[in-house]
Amino acid sequence: MTGTEGGARRRRPFFVVLDHVLVPVVDLESAAGRFRMDYGLLALPGGRHPWGTANMIIPLGSNYIELIAVVDQARAAESPRYRRIAEAARAGKPFATWAARTDNLSRMRRALLRRGWQLEPALAGSRTRPDGVLLEWRSQELVPGAAPSVLPFLIEWRVPDGMHPAQAEVRHPSAAGDIAFARFESPDPAAARAELTDLVGGNLAFSVEGGPQPALVEVQLEAPAGRISIR
Repeated sequence: MTGTEGGARRRRPFFVVLDHVLVPVVDLESAAGRFRMDYGLLALPGGRHPWGTANMIIPLGSNYIELIAVVDQARAAESPRYRRIAEAARAGKPFATWAARTDNLSRMRRALLRRGWQLEPALAGSRTRPDGVLLEWRSQELVPGAAPSVLPFLIEWRVPDGMHPAQAEVRHPSAAGDIAFARFESPDPAAARAELTDLVGGNLAFSVEGGPQPALVEVQLEAPAGRISIR
């Protein structure tokens, strides 16, 4: 099943697109080397988060891949999302979760609450790049306790024009561009497809297949020589 047009029948009061996917790793430099060798993708230094993780960024134009590692186990253990990242890294999973970008998180949150969603409070986040630039955002978990799900967390960036991580200047050896397709697995593919279609229908090409646990399992990037599959 592929969702490319779902949700178009009903006008939604918010805008949401894929922002980035989180690749859990144990060692950032080793992971960056693997992505360069295997996929022709260059990872740029990211920064350290106050909740015990650090990252490197693979900019793709409109969205990006985040290599993320836990560097302070005790601090990261305080957050369900970052416990999930640590567990995914230890298990060798290709992705821990993904983020969908909205232009107005407060408005989207109100709309989801009116529709009966049970939401935790939105959180403020930030990291300082190696060049000293502070990047800030707000995020919203859609699943209580960051439980396994096909759904993303939401993010609203609060950065100047041109400063979004996806827009960083880089020349990938593969000349790869944006993430164009995402494949998910779920024990209930029909229900998972309906959830994704309701949230991002028309703004993300995706498929949902049967699997033991809800998860993002593959993304495909546009590239001149053909799509690059990461899984």
